[in-house]
Amino acid sequence: MMNVSGKNLIVFILTVFALTGCKEPEMQLSTLGKKLPAPSLKGSSPFEQDFDSQNYARVQGSCDSRVGTILVSFDKNIWHQPPSSPDLTDTALSAGITNDSDCSDGSFDIYLTKNDLQNIWGITTGSSGTTGSGVDYIYIKGSSIIGDTETLTLVDGDVNSPGTGPNSGVAALVVLEKNWPRGFAGSDQCGSFMAFLNTENGQRATHTADVSFKLSKTVAGSTYSGITAYKNWSDCHSYSNITDTFTIPAGSDYTEIIYRFPSTPLDAVLNFKIINTSALRASTTAAAVTLRNSEASSTYRWLSLEEHMFQIYKNTCYPIRLRSNNFNNSPAYDQFGGTLDLVASDARMKFYTDASCGTVTSSYTFSSYNSLIVGYVKFSEASSTDTMASVNLTITGAAGNNYYYDAVPLNFRVDLSSKSSPAKLDIWGPRDIANGYCSAYSVATMNANGTLLPTTSNLTVNLATQESNLGQFFADETCATPISTAVVSKDTALKKVYFRAAAANAGSYHFNVNAPGLTNHTPIVNIRTPITQFKIAPIDMIAGACKAVSIGVADGAGIFRIADQTYNAPISISITPTPGSNVIFADPSCSVPASPSYITVGSGMGAAVLYIQTAGLNGKMLDLTVSAVAGVSGSAFNGTFQ
Repeated sequence: MMNVSGKNLIVFILTVFALTGCKEPEMQLSTLGKKLPAPSLKGSSPFEQDFDSQNYARVQGSCDSRVGTILVSFDKNIWHQPPSSPDLTDTALSAGITNDSDCSDGSFDIYLTKNDLQNIWGITTGSSGTTGSGVDYIYIKGSSIIGDTETLTLVDGDVNSPGTGPNSGVAALVVLEKNWPRGFAGSDQCGSFMAFLNTENGQRATHTADVSFKLSKTVAGSTYSGITAYKNWSDCHSYSNITDTFTIPAGSDYTEIIYRFPSTPLDAVLNFKIINTSALRASTTAAAVTLRNSEASSTYRWLSLEEHMFQIYKNTCYPIRLRSNNFNNSPAYDQFGGTLDLVASDARMKFYTDASCGTVTSSYTFSSYNSLIVGYVKFSEASSTDTMASVNLTITGAAGNNYYYDAVPLNFRVDLSSKSSPAKLDIWGPRDIANGYCSAYSVATMNANGTLLPTTSNLTVNLATQESNLGQFFADETCATPISTAVVSKDTALKKVYFRAAAANAGSYHFNVNAPGLTNHTPIVNIRTPITQFKIAPIDMIAGACKAVSIGVADGAGIFRIADQTYNAPISISITPTPGSNVIFADPSCSVPASPSYITVGSGMGAAVLYIQTAGLNGKMLDLTVSAVAGVSGSAFNGTFQ
């Protein structure tokens, strides 16, 4: 316990996978459910400090700069932001010391004093752990526009815990989580899970070797076999390359698993568990999924909250956008609109029908053939303090609806501070994207606490990447109109933009959004370069010699990649008018005839190569087609020899 005896600390960082929101074929994951990484500790732990003699412990740490305020709890239920000015009574700290609980600069520095523990968190420390309510755990997380971060868990070294040692960062567990909509899936639909590696203490980690595993599927405790798994979306959509074994590569901390759920909805819950790990241990926690009817005519719908204003400022009117979705992942354009009842846990939060927050309502109704409700929310509060209010929001279908609505629990944090002006920028959207895909982002203006705040005039924001040649920002969802700036309009706080990556190499890079007078932001973006297409290298069409034709594999941006597995594809080559003799060869001297019926790009290869004897082909036309195979699109070329 953190009481009069200063004890050693074992640091545990509890981190759950942050959901990628990048666009995959036929699937756009909601921004809800994502989490930023947990804060991390630097400096000595509070349990290693002599709390009983100094009546305080200092906690210093690092955090993602997209995080606003730091929140502290001792039971994972009651969370408070440390006060700006700690209560220094009975401490030897110098007057005027303040708590830095703002992560905009990537760090925090707070003092947990005896009086603050008692007066704010209700913690009474005992002289030897036998009286009062001493502290065994300290939980620290940050709040951001897309929700709370993962949680840093600090544990008293005397507590009986499964840790493998102080500050252990060694991977120990393989953990499974269902992606959005979490806890639900549609019949006969492809849906994704993430399997990732954790330390004993919940921190994301990598392993020095590949970790392979399988999954068990059960319903009511009995094995369920009517479901198939794939390694990528394309295989799932084409019903090809079914697998039951998955691998998290050495040096990586996760892999994605795609399941096609059974065509018949189950009036039960499917439980997925990791089993048969080649290394480490499998988490005993199951990923539970309720299977709904995915047909458009079904009465089941799931609700997504688009552009979720997780943290709002007092006395400010914000839009709230609720989308009704079929369980086949399409918007629900219903003829008869359903009505939603909204209930907030704090009476100060109310919902409105107009953008000026003048007309209060307790329900919203989808209009006919419209899947989107745009309402408004405001939290009315006269005082200004350094605390945050937490409000839970329950959304249910009203009585008499034609539809049943599934919705994740929603939570709002309300900034009650006096920081009423925009002070910094953010860019809100997927952290993990793939080359060639057009991904949506929102430029956001916020106060120093990371709370979304409207601008008082039109604000021009510069859009760039910190590293060069990573891709381009665009104004439209098809990524057709490139832009380098965007304008956040007066009295708004968000501006939608789009980004398409075209990085030469996969890796972690940075966006760079900036505007005069506001703190700039350079959030991390992880760019993947998966192979998605065959590509024909430029062909020399000058007739007269033996010419190479190279066919390789490329990512979504059309950049050639080294094959990560063996790819076999049918091809057809025709020359018209026909030259009357074989002109396709296997060697660069055009002496060994080759059959132009298929090509093989072997694992680790850059391309397959054929050769064409072009002597005498002046004026003849070449048509070359590479057929698509599971997960990889085809390619074609035609041209005339000169």
